Amino acid sequence: MQRVIFLVTSLNGMHKPNFTKQLLQALQQGQRVVILAALIDFEATWTVRAFLNRLAQTEPQVKQIELLTLADLFKDESGLTLTSDERNMPDLVAFDERLFVDGQEQVKRYLNAGHLVAERRQLDDETPMVLRQYQTDQLVQIDTYDLSGRVVGIEKIVDEVAQTSYVLNQKGEAVLRFVRHERPIEKVYNLSATSAMLATQFAEAKQAAAMMNMSKRERDRAAAEVADQTSIIKTTETYYGVLAYSNYQRFGQVYAFYESLLSRLMTSTTRLYVDLADNAALAPQMPDQLIFNY
Repeated sequence: MQRVIFLVTSLNGMHKPNFTKQLLQALQQGQRVVILAALIDFEATWTVRAFLNRLAQTEPQVKQIELLTLADLFKDESGLTLTSDERNMPDLVAFDERLFVDGQEQVKRYLNAGHLVAERRQLDDETPMVLRQYQTDQLVQIDTYDLSGRVVGIEKIVDEVAQTSYVLNQKGEAVLRFVRHERPIEKVYNLSATSAMLATQFAEAKQAAAMMNMSKRERDRAAAEVADQTSIIKTTETYYGVLAYSNYQRFGQVYAFYESLLSRLMTSTTRLYVDLADNAALAPQMPDQLIFNY
């Protein structure tokens, strides 16, 4: 039986129609299907599970899919004990508890003198999913649980963005650390006068209106007289550095880390599917690997 791996790095990729189409096609062909949920947003793993559960209601063969998470792959690796600053573990019993129902989930909110200090989302009374922790009503940490109720991921939040994230092993030690970075980049845009873009400046709009009354020959001549316009836009790019505590191997960018994950799972007969949006970055890391897109 051939093994097929679908690498999922974002929820956007999973929701593409071609993802489901390729997934079901592999199952119908009797292939062993593995979804590698390599999501830096650990909480999103619960969305992947919910997606597969919904799909299984109409496509029972989906229940045969093996879902692998980062925590599954690294649960037995040696790690680093986090400090109290790196991993806050509040005693929630000390706070007022309020229970709410949100769809099919339970939400427990914990208050201290009226201020929200934590919020736990649960599938039911026994299965916690995510714990959000707050300081002065600002989100500072997100703990993600697995199906057994074990914390497997911690995200440290600054200004509502996860800056440092840890994957934990079975002992609660950090085995992986993801650090979010930003760097300035420049993007070059070159627009000719014949570009099929609507004019947004008033002067350009008047010129465009005048050209509408010209013959084709006159418009071509006028367009040829205007040089191409090149614009350089300065912006920022987000990327992640990764550190594996088991051997202190450092990855300067996340796609090199993804390649190391896949090298653990791939054989000469394994078929690999990745999001088309990831292909350009991942393909150079795996030059000899045939990669299919969804």
